Amino acid sequence: MKAINFSIILTLLATSIYAAEPILQKGQSFGLRLTGVPSDDQTSISQTYTISDEGSIKLLYLKEMQASGLKPSQLMRKVEKAYEDAEIFTKPNVVIILGEAGAIQRYVSVLGEVNTRRGVSVTPGLTLLDAIAQCGGFSDFANPKRVKLTRAGKATIHDLSKTTSKANVKLEPNDIINVPSRGLFNRGG
Repeated sequence: MKAINFSIILTLLATSIYAAEPILQKGQSFGLRLTGVPSDDQTSISQTYTISDEGSIKLLYLKEMQASGLKPSQLMRKVEKAYEDAEIFTKPNVVIILGEAGAIQRYVSVLGEVNTRRGVSVTPGLTLLDAIAQCGGFSDFANPKRVKLTRAGKATIHDLSKTTSKANVKLEPNDIINVPSRGLFNRGG
């Protein structure tokens, strides 16, 4: 009898939590945590996102998707389904975190020819070279003359072969840095 009462209370509690779920709004920030995928992708995608003025968000590998007007649980299912439908991941698990817990850390993703690919926490004044240094620097096969920075879906190429380069721009949360390889016959970059 106690087990039945406990399960009824648990069901009612869960129902009331989902019923009280807030609706996501334009300009709202939230944390998105992705598991069940390769660790590089998990690190790159698990970040704090802000819903655009158009009401959408842009996630790595996916087209921009509508987020405002949805409950967090609806957005979780929508993101999981989008990754599955695009055949990028087979069993992604998404968690949306609202409030201060979702805004604790903001990251940039550092991919490609660095010694350790990972997300780097954004601090004031963080630059391209700072983020790459936090990943152990360029690998032996890196082409520092063609570093790609993707911000809000727009890519730019930066020459970081000289440390005094004006291309060493300051980074913003959710930037994606991709360091290409030199190529087999292009030894100098």
